[in-house]
Amino acid sequence: MTPSTLRDMEIATLRVLSKEAKQHKINLIGSPYQRGALEISLDEAFTHEARELADRAFESLRAKSFIRPTYADLVNPELWVEITTSGQDALDRRVLDELDGALTKISAHLVELRAGAWEAASSNRSDSLRQAAHSGRELIDQVLKEGAPDQVITSAPGYIPDSTSKTGVTRRHRLKHLMRNTEDGASESSLKIAEKACDLVLAVDDRLKAIAQGRDMPPKQDIVDALRTAEIALRAVLL
Repeated sequence: MTPSTLRDMEIATLRVLSKEAKQHKINLIGSPYQRGALEISLDEAFTHEARELADRAFESLRAKSFIRPTYADLVNPELWVEITTSGQDALDRRVLDELDGALTKISAHLVELRAGAWEAASSNRSDSLRQAAHSGRELIDQVLKEGAPDQVITSAPGYIPDSTSKTGVTRRHRLKHLMRNTEDGASESSLKIAEKACDLVLAVDDRLKAIAQGRDMPPKQDIVDALRTAEIALRAVLL
């Protein structure tokens, strides 16, 4: 199946390069006249949109230093690339950015849940947008519950149960716990930003819940915006 998200295309590209000493960019992403190594590996013929996605994946991987030019060829030396040690590590761990890394520290399945939300958002399947909203909300929910479980919250010094919650533990309890872990020794200004990020996580969670449970199919841009905002908020809290 042709990758439909940037992340999946990046992984597919790293997988090809992990098996090759080097590859030229055009030989890798192909052209309308000749299939590239990616298409051959996936056994798919790329559409114009898929090839453009492969181009963006190539440049993204290069910006992250997961691939690098060999500079060993006389013609377009910067377009002949090889996978780097960090690129091979990213492929092995399926961790492609800082948020992936932070999610992995909590649970590896959260990375796949994040990827699944974006895959659903880019899909043309019926009800896929509502599924993307559900997956985005599930990502936030699992980050909070697995990153700050009840027993950790209730045993913390100064814990005060919240009467509005059946367990006494609220999403804000969990967010504050995660925030303390990542903001230890931080400045007052960064703590204020993290507090606002907590509010943003809660607001995005409520928005995704409303979309997932709504009767009407939401506009695709609403889902994309909500997922991007969720990731910004989670980065602020976890990183």
